[in-house]
Amino acid sequence: MPQKILVADDEEHIRQALQACLESAGYTVFAAENGKRAVELAKLHKPHLALLDVRMPVMDGHMASIELRYDEELKGIKFMFLTANADEDSKDYAFGHGAEEYMLKPFKVAELLAKVAKVLGQPEQEAEPAKPAPAKPEEGTESQLSEEARQRYLEKMKQKFSR
Repeated sequence: MPQKILVADDEEHIRQALQACLESAGYTVFAAENGKRAVELAKLHKPHLALLDVRMPVMDGHMASIELRYDEELKGIKFMFLTANADEDSKDYAFGHGAEEYMLKPFKVAELLAKVAKVLGQPEQEAEPAKPAPAKPEEGTESQLSEEARQRYLEKMKQKFSR
């Protein structure tokens, strides 16, 4: 059974890129547009990893990580931040509340997949992961792209972020 990752970012194109990238590496992905929705999806799907942006409306990534970290049902979730927020205070705050990684945007797909695999305790992913057979999205993934469109988008994003 594939490991589950929760992605929370307020920018739709980044959510879609992350979802496509992680799904192509074999993960099951749930996407949220803010921290509050991320907490709701985490309670519903019990992900292994939460990949959070810091600055989001409604509830930021730091607050979402704290809510998840101290929820009895969810306290085994690992945390990783992917953000444009480069200040040391934000980084210290994230690690102080149990984050495993703190990556800055823009990012390279290969580096992201390697860090996700490391956090989840898996062998490092290859830079060009094999694409799994198209699968029907799980209920609640809120995927808006067809599988074919997702694959085209993934290829574009890989080219963009691998430069």
